[in-house]
Order: sequence, then structure tokens, then C-alpha cells
Amino acid sequence: MKNKILNIGVPLALILLIVGLVVAAIVKHQGQEKDAAVAVTVPVELTASEQARSSSIGLILTVGNEGAQGSEWNQAAAGAQVAIERFNRSGANLTLITEDDRGTSAGAARAVEVLAQQNVSGIVIASRGNHVEEAVKAAEERGIPVILPYTDAVGGAWSLTPSPSDVTSLLESHYSGTSRVVRIDQESFPGPEVRAEETVTVNSSSDLDKTAQDIARRISDGKAGAAIFINADSYTQARLTRALQEAGTQASIVLGNEATSPAFSETFTRDNPSTVINAMTVGFNTGDSVALQADGQGRSMSAYLQMVKMLGDSPDAHGPVGEQPFSDVAASADARSHDAVVALVRATEKAPSAKPKDIKKELGTLTLSPSDGITAAGLDFSQPHAVAGSPALLSATLEDVTIRTSPRDESAHIVWFAAS
Repeated sequence: MKNKILNIGVPLALILLIVGLVVAAIVKHQGQEKDAAVAVTVPVELTASEQARSSSIGLILTVGNEGAQGSEWNQAAAGAQVAIERFNRSGANLTLITEDDRGTSAGAARAVEVLAQQNVSGIVIASRGNHVEEAVKAAEERGIPVILPYTDAVGGAWSLTPSPSDVTSLLESHYSGTSRVVRIDQESFPGPEVRAEETVTVNSSSDLDKTAQDIARRISDGKAGAAIFINADSYTQARLTRALQEAGTQASIVLGNEATSPAFSETFTRDNPSTVINAMTVGFNTGDSVALQADGQGRSMSAYLQMVKMLGDSPDAHGPVGEQPFSDVAASADARSHDAVVALVRATEKAPSAKPKDIKKELGTLTLSPSDGITAAGLDFSQPHAVAGSPALLSATLEDVTIRTSPRDESAHIVWFAAS
């Protein structure tokens, strides 16, 4: 594995290296060796009951560049395809039907209408923005359950992101000993309430390099222990983080959930000679390093990564959009969209019928653990924000993610991991 871990400490470097070696070894020798690593790994395939085996699941995403809100998550949505493949390899006949909402309210409503006509059991919306509300509303009118892996809960949908109140509580605790907090807000972008002694607002016409230089200079002239919180979309967060690093700021940088998107990683690393990212974000520990944990969640994440690797190595495997080779999205396929599909399948299994309204009712009572096939520590759909547990501060490193892609892919990607 080509190692690019820098400035993150020897223990973490070893951990990530071990993860890569262990998972790669499992993929290579599966079915041939019965060593300890293989023995404690759960099967790659996922089984489903008769009622769920032939169901269809809708996936709504936003195709396009950063001009389309929500587009930062379209490659992450490939995790949903991984879940479908895991079930189908055990003999199921699940279908994933993908629709593009175009990042607009009209497009979102239309996407739900098209999926409803094809009798989907539930919908995963792998996007974010105001248009998501219109999609949720349209789904509610038709009694179709909706899971939102990457945005806050709206309407009757369930979210796999931290609740705003939990994010606020964590940040208030994190900043309790900080002398000065500077908040950078993107104009009209929603975000958690975070105390700040100074708020700077940016928009599409802002010179982000100059903004970063001005903030870095003011912080260096002031008291020690300053911190920066950036509340913006993935692209803007990445550019501001890079600009602040280049400006030499020593302040602690904390980012919103958008930083965990593939678009943040791509934007930060594009034409960037830096091999270090000095920033944290708030979220749940859903990164590849979870596979190292000696528990059910670790084993479940390991199995998920095995399937990502298998699909990425297969010339016949495609992502959820058109004829795009899966190898193009293997580095970005996200476990949260995978878990959303697994949850809908498990709810379909337990529902009294395969009708969406019955599945939705059952989903509202569902609790899941890694033994059910999810990679999260636990999901509880009796609450709008379904991930069990509290969010944490996540640190970042740049890494060649060869545990899930071909060794020929030498591009660096940002990997987020629990700081403690």
C-alpha cells in the first residue's frame, strides 16, 4: 500500500496501515485461508426474507457540478449499490432505481413521482438542500418511507446525521476553554448555533484566499487559543480550509458535516501540493478505520469494504448512475447510504405487507445493530435522527485508500476517523 500518512502520529499511521493490510488480505484469501482475521469476519453477502427479496428501492441523488445543491453527495450514494449487491449475491433480486432531482424542488418532486410509479418500497435521498423537503413531502403524500443519509431530518423522514442540538452541545463543550471563536458562514447556508465572537459571511463572489488571510492575520494579532468554525457547503469548506492552511493560521479549524463528502476531499486535494489537513469535523465515526475495531461493528465494516473492493475490481460493475464504472466511485462509496438501504430491506422483512405505508410504519419501530448488516454501531428509527449514540469530533488524514480501490489508483483521499 502506498502510504501518504503525514503529521498524524505513529500510532494512527500504524492503525490505518494495519486496516489496509488486514482488509486487503481478507479479500485476497477469502475462502482459501482460515486464519484469525478471516474467522472473525462476517460474510460479505447479506440475506433477506422472501418478502424483501424482490423489492425495489429508490435512490434520489443530484447529478451535476457544484452549481447544483446536493451534488457533493452523488458519488457517496454508491454505497447504496454496495448494499444491493450484497443482498443479491445471496440470491435476492433487489433493484435499485436511481433518479436525478437536478437540485431543484420541481426535480425532487418529479423524482419521487417516477419512483412511486415503479412501486419502490422506500427511498434513500443522497442529497441535501431546500429541494429535499419537496421530495420528502411528495413521498409522505404517497406513504413512502424516506431515509436521508447526508442531511438533517425533515418532515417524516429519518436522518443518519447528528441532530443540530447534539452538534451544538458538542461544539459548546469543545470551545469552552477557547478565548475566541471566529465563525465563517456561507450566505443562506443552514447550520448549528455556535457561539462566536466574530462572524464572517462569504458568498459566491467572495475572495476566499483574501478572507482566509485577513482572518489568519487578525487571529495572530489577538489572544492565543483562537478557533475557527466553518459553516458552508463542501466546496466552500474545502477552499477555505486550504486557504487558511496556506495563510499559516494556527487556529483550530472545525468543519460542518459537509466535510465528510467526496466533494470536500476532491476539492481540497485538487492541484494541492499539501499532504496535510489540519481540521476536524463533527459527525459519527463511519470511516474505513472502523474496520479495525474488534467488535461487531468492525467486522461489519470490514465486510462492507470487501464488497466495495470486489465491485471496484470488477470491469462489469457499475455505479448507481448510468454506465459509470464502479471503479470510478469505489473510493467515495459511503457506508451511510449503504446502511440506509439495509434499513429499508430490514423494515420490509418485518412489515405485515410489502406496501410502502406498512414498511414505513415498521421502520418507525425498527432498531438495528451490526448483526443486521449495518456498519453503524446502531440505528434506532423511533427517533428522527436514527444513529444511536452521540456525535464526536473527527480528525482527518490524507491516504491512498487502496483498501477499497485498485493499487493503480494512487490519488489521495481524505479519511475521517474518531479523534479518541
